[in-house]
Amino acid sequence: MRECKKCHVEILDDTTICPLCKSVLETTGEEPFHNGYPDVKAVSRKLSFVVRLYSFLAIVVEAALITINYLTYRGIWWSAISGIIILYFFITLNYSLQKNNGYKTVILVQLTGAVLLVIASDFIVGYHGWSVNYVLPASILLLNATIGILMVVNASNWQSYLLMQILTVLLSCGCVVLWKFDLITSPILTFVALAVSLCFVLGTLIFGERKAKAELKRRFHV
Repeated sequence: MRECKKCHVEILDDTTICPLCKSVLETTGEEPFHNGYPDVKAVSRKLSFVVRLYSFLAIVVEAALITINYLTYRGIWWSAISGIIILYFFITLNYSLQKNNGYKTVILVQLTGAVLLVIASDFIVGYHGWSVNYVLPASILLLNATIGILMVVNASNWQSYLLMQILTVLLSCGCVVLWKFDLITSPILTFVALAVSLCFVLGTLIFGERKAKAELKRRFHV
């Protein structure tokens, strides 16, 4: 156990630098007491173990499902869908939880992963287009709703979500491009997502005034 003579706290992990004042720690022979500085690596070690355990179980389960799918094959490789779902939850554990990334990045990664999962499932069961016609634009609407909630909750720093709003407009325009190339055959929800995204950004710029303009200058140097 190590002790910081300057901060008067005991450190339970194996670091040699005080996390508070950055002073070099001194080694003590005493047992840690309950008021000592907590083991900052304990949670990380537990999450790492959970990820490894999940990885092992996931490989075993997916191998069993592939075997069952092969022996009972009826024209659909449903084990591929289960594999994608397992991979999605692995990304959730490894990236969103263990890496402790910012919640904005986590939201985008999780939503993107979910959409790709649905699109892949659509292709596996025989592509019918429902994933790009409905799920893709619906996810953009969901992202808009999430941004709106975050702006209300974090009202003092609402302008920081302007970049995510612009992203929803770009994604909606991407859906329009897919419609132009006949990959989206039912564009109603696509245009609804585009209209909502544009209104959201326009409203933020109009009502946000100086804060919105300052955020644009900070992000794009314009």
